[in-house]
Amino acid sequence: MTTPTSPDDAAPADGPSHVDDAMLMHPALAADWALWSGVVSHAALARLRRLDERFPELTTAVLSTADGQHIASVGVDDETGERLAAMNGSLFGVARAEAEIISGGTEPSLSAVVSVSIGQSQLSLLSFLLAPYGQLLLSVSASGVQLGTVIVQARSAAYELITALGLAGAPA
Repeated sequence: MTTPTSPDDAAPADGPSHVDDAMLMHPALAADWALWSGVVSHAALARLRRLDERFPELTTAVLSTADGQHIASVGVDDETGERLAAMNGSLFGVARAEAEIISGGTEPSLSAVVSVSIGQSQLSLLSFLLAPYGQLLLSVSASGVQLGTVIVQARSAAYELITALGLAGAPA
């Protein structure tokens, strides 16, 4: 897991249990997530399909909330996407807790990368904040390429998602 890429990535903390408001979904979105998840999913799926087209080694890409709620995925059916989203939330939670221990109790960055390599398969799990949706996770897996390539592709897709899903159309 890599932690802060710059000092600006670190969130202010009142202690290990502090929850930054930026991590949380806007209350209006959370209250009507059944409606908003469809809107967000449709826009996100278009970007994930673009990633799939330009990155032929891709096996899966899953976008979810940090608590494991599935938003969109490619390379798997919806049920598997939902399972992977839940596991990604757990994996990120464990990695974040370990980073907190390693960092001596200071709150690590909210922008992080968790990487897994198994044989020829590589997985990169990125977290990023996106108002008004809160903290999101994007996992990208591929086969037959170096881990660095997967990380670069995942970061590029995350940037496209941030650009596409930003504040436009979200409740005030």
